[in-house]
Amino acid sequence: MQLLVLRHGQAKAMQYDDASRELTDRGRAQVAWIIRARAAQLAQVRTIWASPFVRAQQTAAIVATVLKLSVITKNRLTGDTAPEQLFDTLGQTRSEQFPLLLVSHQPLVGSLVNGLCGSGRAHPMGTASLACMEAEIWAKGCAELNWLQHAEK
Repeated sequence: MQLLVLRHGQAKAMQYDDASRELTDRGRAQVAWIIRARAAQLAQVRTIWASPFVRAQQTAAIVATVLKLSVITKNRLTGDTAPEQLFDTLGQTRSEQFPLLLVSHQPLVGSLVNGLCGSGRAHPMGTASLACMEAEIWAKGCAELNWLQHAEK
């Protein structure tokens, strides 16, 4: 099964609270670029899950529009969630929902990718970075990183 993990695009500085931060114009451009760069791989996605935070919802909406899919909001996809909390959720997800795209934040996206691949901190996740992993079971060290694409600078 394939899992794709996308960090949201560049966001505006915090004004009120972290959850309400929106994408910048540059952030929207980063997301559009990564979608074009990995269009063939993203075309296989069947399900999109996103953090409830505004910048992640905006990022997911851009992808969803291109893929003609809806976005499912998952409260567990905020940045401070421990990746181990998602392993069970992923393990209980029906195989028909894969390839699955998660749209979230740091440090969760980096911890999730590196945790599943057992790679320490080898794979950084900048804004609009997109990782693709494959595994039969979703547990620490059980996934293989197929590729990692960083957004254009």
